[in-house]
Amino acid sequence: MTSNERHRLSLIIATLGPSTDNEKELITMLMAGIARQWTDGVDIARVLHSDGEEIAKKRIELFREQSKKRNLSTSVYLDTDDSDIDKYIAFGKEISPEIMSFDISNGLDFFKTIKSKLGKNIKTCVRVKLGTSTEGLDDFFKECDYSMIELDSKVIHDDKIVMRSKDNMCEPIYLALMPTLMKGQVQSREENFEIGHTLEEGFDLIALYQETSHGPYAARSVKCIDEISVESEKLRVNPFQDALDKFFSFFKKK
Repeated sequence: MTSNERHRLSLIIATLGPSTDNEKELITMLMAGIARQWTDGVDIARVLHSDGEEIAKKRIELFREQSKKRNLSTSVYLDTDDSDIDKYIAFGKEISPEIMSFDISNGLDFFKTIKSKLGKNIKTCVRVKLGTSTEGLDDFFKECDYSMIELDSKVIHDDKIVMRSKDNMCEPIYLALMPTLMKGQVQSREENFEIGHTLEEGFDLIALYQETSHGPYAARSVKCIDEISVESEKLRVNPFQDALDKFFSFFKKK
């Protein structure tokens, strides 16, 4: 959606998968029209190269096609769970996503050189998985445009991960977990509280993995995150300043 039509300032990243291969579900997720309650839909599609190149390409093409048809400002976030980085990079250069994610295990030297291999139009993201040590993260943040934070919420708070990432001009992304939505249409109070509380740390981007890629209620999951995000934004001490303009232009470090 365009900025003047939005009620939510933060951006939602939804992982595409078998659940969203259903074109009707994908469209509903994009438009976020659930039971006649219209909210802001998905802003960025996360696509896994490791699902197979042909599958990934079809998902990206469909997402871009449906976004363009509805005049939506959306982007593609490419990720992988495989170790064949060269093949992943080659695919990324072919389909030109706005963001490409790489696991922190690739090492700092890798992140210092990857931008030159991708070209100026693809932004880089460091993926910080659960259990990763937070020591030395700042060095990785300095080299990247985004950071996918999959850490425990207590670690995020105690180690000031959001502030550290933003201080290095690296926009942090929060991975929201709602396992109850893999079975039903309503998330638990505990999930609501933890996600909302963690978003108050200052995250402006929120990601969903399994809930939208393999869950039975992909579009419903987006609506749930939308509602939690809106309430969290009301509690922020400092409102987002020109956040959308910055994100939609995909600011790049110089």
